[in-house]
Amino acid sequence: MAKCSRCGKAMGSATVCPHCGYGPSKSVMSKTVSKAATLTGKALETGVLVTDTVYHEVKPAVRTAVHMTKKGVSRAREHTLKVAKSLREEGD
Repeated sequence: MAKCSRCGKAMGSATVCPHCGYGPSKSVMSKTVSKAATLTGKALETGVLVTDTVYHEVKPAVRTAVHMTKKGVSRAREHTLKVAKSLREEGD
C-alpha cells in the first residue's frame, strides 16, 4: 500500500493522496523495480526487432538453399533409378 510522500498517510490504491492531494512516495525499491521492468521491456523489444530483421535478411538465402536441395535430391533420385535399372538389366 502506497503512502503519501508529503503527509505520510496511507493512500490505498489512489493515485493522489485523499488527505492532501499529493502523489505517492517513490521508494528506492519501487524505482529500481520500475527501471528493471522498463529495461526488460526494451531488451525484449530489441530482441524481437533483431529476430525480425534476421528473418527478413536470411529468408532469400534459405529459399535458395531449399530449392537447390530439392533439385539435388531430384537429380540423385533420377541417377539412382538409372543405376538400378542398368544393374537389373545386366543381371538379366
